[in-house]
Amino acid sequence: MIEQIADKLERALSAAFTPSEQVFIKLRGTFKEALVCTSTRVIILKAGWMTGQIFGTDMFQCPYANVAGAQVNFHLVTGYFELSTGGMQNAPKSFWNSDKNVNAAKAPNCVSISGRERAAKFKQACALIMGMAAQTYNRR
Repeated sequence: MIEQIADKLERALSAAFTPSEQVFIKLRGTFKEALVCTSTRVIILKAGWMTGQIFGTDMFQCPYANVAGAQVNFHLVTGYFELSTGGMQNAPKSFWNSDKNVNAAKAPNCVSISGRERAAKFKQACALIMGMAAQTYNRR
């Protein structure tokens, strides 16, 4: 599941890679957002006005060892992917709300989703993330 993402996000992602890192999943969100799962970590990238990153990019990254959960909250036609980590407070988000504390597009650990097919892809990504987190946990 490797999809093309916005050029600005692709440049930020390329600059963050280590030489031995392998990409397993790259999914685009509704706005200029992307979820990337590599051999070592999960990365959420954001750019653009709708995500609150007007002039730059935001990169939230987490090694699999620190992942507490990954889930898709999807309703009729919209929803969001959310990555939970230790120390990060989870609160319900909304695709439509413009309040930066509630809007999924502006949350650093969420990716906005529109459409059932997109939600299904993000659910597959959740399964991979949780599997990688379990493997990391079992190696300890």
